[in-house]
Formats: sequence, structure tokens, C-alpha cells
Amino acid sequence: MDFGLHLPSAGAGVTADGIREVAVGAEGLGFDTVWMFDHLFTPTGLESKYPYTSSGNYAVQPQDPFFDPLGLFGVIAGATSRVKMATGVLIAAYRHPIVLAKTIATIDNFAPGRIVLGVGAGWMREEFEGVGVGYDRRGARLEEYIRALRAIWSGDPVAFEGEFYSWQEAGFLPAPTAPIPIVIGGHGDRALRRAARVGDGWAVVTAPGQGAGLDGASARIDLLKRFLDEEGRDPAKFTLSYQQALWFSDHTNAKLPLTGPPDAVAGSIKRLEEMGVSMLDLIVLGPPALVLEIGERFQKEVVPLL
Repeated sequence: MDFGLHLPSAGAGVTADGIREVAVGAEGLGFDTVWMFDHLFTPTGLESKYPYTSSGNYAVQPQDPFFDPLGLFGVIAGATSRVKMATGVLIAAYRHPIVLAKTIATIDNFAPGRIVLGVGAGWMREEFEGVGVGYDRRGARLEEYIRALRAIWSGDPVAFEGEFYSWQEAGFLPAPTAPIPIVIGGHGDRALRRAARVGDGWAVVTAPGQGAGLDGASARIDLLKRFLDEEGRDPAKFTLSYQQALWFSDHTNAKLPLTGPPDAVAGSIKRLEEMGVSMLDLIVLGPPALVLEIGERFQKEVVPLL
């Protein structure tokens, strides 16, 4: 199991120093990966509904900072020596695939094998409109986008002709030092089919109505495995990442399976392993010192139980 700690890169009070402190501290504590979210801006009159709460409310406010994950990749690559960097997830369509591919390949050449690219189709219509990208066929756009990234990263001169993106034959070096894993987000059946068809993994998530906690995740993973079988793909070679709040308390919460006493948290992780999950993105809400305090307790009190 790859244990990751989420960076405090978005929300009230986040700072550059705090993000760097957690990234460096996470590496020192032995975490494998640091994770980050992606949004470009928060509208003051947001009308789009956040798909992962029953109310549709979005936690980040317009006055809250939201640091760019690609910029953070570069900073963290220079501030650390081992820890991987992952997005959970980046909304690919906000950047042209040539621009994103060039940025990722450049950073990978300075930090070989340390990038995991989680990508999603997106949900906030206002952002799509703000950057002049079509919203209505964003799922199809994402699938083409992934094919475009892999063409650019092939190391050979390549032309591309698609519905959304096209360019004449050109060289795009430097290529990444090794294939960049692309983990696809999204909760709907179409998102799962997309992940099975073109992804290297799926960022496990459930939306209201799909079940909560480990039971909900298990049901969606079972459906994904059916889609993988239809595509002739081996689930054992497919990455499943799981993002969840981490908190220690005397009581468990079935909807938040990584909260409770250490033995209960360890039990939930063992079940996730049985389900095929291989990467954890642990979210601790609070200032950097608290994130690292809970992260240290996780390493000392939960990891030995595994």
C-alpha cells in the first residue's frame, strides 16, 4: 500500500510555507506520496453544484487561496528527494494538452518517476466558461485528451487529429523518463467505463445515492472490475487510489472509515487492500502542524498494525 498525505493547498489560511512544510515533513515521516486538488478560481456567484455532497455545497470560498498543483509539483520536486506527487484530481481541460504534457515531462526529468497524474472531467461550469472551453462534452474531451498526452509523451515526432485537439507533426522532447501513470476520477458509470478503457487507474469515489463508506466503494469497484474484464484488462495491473479523511477518536464512523481508534483505521485499510486499493490519499483538516502530527501518529500507531 502506498500511503499518501494530502497537502493543505486550498482553503482558508493556507500558505506557501505551510504547503512546503507538510511536503517536506511527509517525506521525513515516510509517506510515499503527497496529494493536491485542482481548481483555477472560485466564483463569488457559484451556481454549479458540487457532486460529492448531498447539499451540493462547495467548501472553498472565493476569499480562500487555491494553489496550482503544477506549480507545486515543481516546488516540491526541488524541496524533497523521494516523495511522489499526485493530483486527486487535476481538471485536464483547463490546460491545452501540449502545455500540460510539456510541463509534466519537464518536471519528471528533474524528479524521475515521482509524478502520478490524476485527471477528471470537471464539474464547475463557471471555470470552463472562464477559460473558454466547452463544458457539455467534457467526458469525451477528457478521453481524447489522455490519448493526446500519451502521443506527446511517446518520444517521437507525432501529429494528432481529434475532435477537440489537433496539431501538425512535431517533436515534443523531453519525453518523461518513464510512463506517467494516469489515474482517472469521476463517479458515474461513464467515468468508470472511461477509466477501464483508457486509464491506468481510477480515483475511487462515490456520490450521493451510490452508497457511502467502504460498502459504497466496494460496490463501485466491483462494477469497475466488470468493465475492466470487458476491456480485457487485468485489475491487478490497475491502480485504485482512495481519498478519505484521517482522524483519531474513540468512535468509528461508517461513512468516514479512516476515522476512529488506530486499530479500526488499520482494519479499514486492510479491507481496502482486499478490494484492490493500492494508494491512499489521507486528508487531515487543519493547520500544517496538525496535519503532520496526525500523519506521525498514523505512521507510529496504524502502519505497524498492517
